[in-house]
Amino acid sequence: MQLGSVFIWKKFPFRKEGKEKDRYFVYFGKSRYPENPINVFLITTTSKVNEYEEEGARKNHIYYKFKAGYFGFVKYCILDLDSCYSIKEENFEKHKDDMEEKGKLTKPDLINIYNLLLRSHYYSKKEKQYIHTNYNFYGIKGLKNP
Repeated sequence: MQLGSVFIWKKFPFRKEGKEKDRYFVYFGKSRYPENPINVFLITTTSKVNEYEEEGARKNHIYYKFKAGYFGFVKYCILDLDSCYSIKEENFEKHKDDMEEKGKLTKPDLINIYNLLLRSHYYSKKEKQYIHTNYNFYGIKGLKNP
């Protein structure tokens, strides 16, 4: 999987609340050695766009919008940058058969998302640095350091 890969994880088992269900994710790479365990950074999407509107519960969240049909997304959806799953790499690899890649974000979209992600208070400086390193690893260089 590469930076910006869009995929469906069928019956995602690590939900923070509720039952297992299929979830769309965007892959943002992983932590690097000497971090132990190595974690994979995944940001999920939601089709509950009304929660991000003026009166919505998540109106103050930082997010990025996708139209239906783009990058494999079936519905108009939002990538909530004030939320992230950091999953142990071994658990991620163990569930690979439950994942189906649907598309890959473009370089301009990835850059826009990175710049929004830097504004989020959800991630630690260390996590932002890992994500910055992942962007460099995949050839997107010259971005502002966290």
